Amino acid sequence: MNNIIRSQMFIMKHKAVPLTAAFLSALLAMACGFMLNQNPAEAFSQPGFMAMFIVLFIPVIVLCYSYSERIQMYEIMAGFRPHKIIFGKLIALMPVLLLYLAAAIIISMMNDSSPQTVTRLILYCILCIRGMLCVVFLSPLLKLGSFAPLFSVMLLMTNGSDMEALSHSSLSFLCFGQCALLVRDITDSFMIKVIVSAVVSCVIYYLIGYFTLKKKIDLEPHQLT
Repeated sequence: MNNIIRSQMFIMKHKAVPLTAAFLSALLAMACGFMLNQNPAEAFSQPGFMAMFIVLFIPVIVLCYSYSERIQMYEIMAGFRPHKIIFGKLIALMPVLLLYLAAAIIISMMNDSSPQTVTRLILYCILCIRGMLCVVFLSPLLKLGSFAPLFSVMLLMTNGSDMEALSHSSLSFLCFGQCALLVRDITDSFMIKVIVSAVVSCVIYYLIGYFTLKKKIDLEPHQLT
């Protein structure tokens, strides 16, 4: 697993400029959200929504480059087990997200430390981690299309700004849908929904990624030329 982690760290150093730009853009979006919105709930559901979308492009950039260079195929050929490949990538990428979340916590606490904001912040962190796990776990299947889970955000356009309709639709089980719903009052049922859907979806994503590697499904993202 150490070799997997080192390979991902090497890619991150190689892609330092776009990764740093994405990280700083996410922080800027979150900071502007709290500075421009008097209501902290709107800061999480609008700029926070965009910040999460941006920061999740960090694993996408790293993973897509990894697959474009056929690193996954070499990892399998080297005899690494599927769980080592998946968790090696996750261990290398997760600190970046945790650093972003630490900065987001500081920004939000400086603006409002009420119990409601703390609750929204905890749920926001859960959603960001869920998004990261989704990207990493599904990447063995999606490969160069590892960005696809992020564009589930496009489905939210069908509901427009009607949060009531969104809360009763199937889109409310999606990561971005739940982030948008942080603007509403946080109820016990909503917290349970966020936590349970995160656990269930991540287990499903992991099994998909694991068996894709285990069965060596379509290891080549494109043909050799």
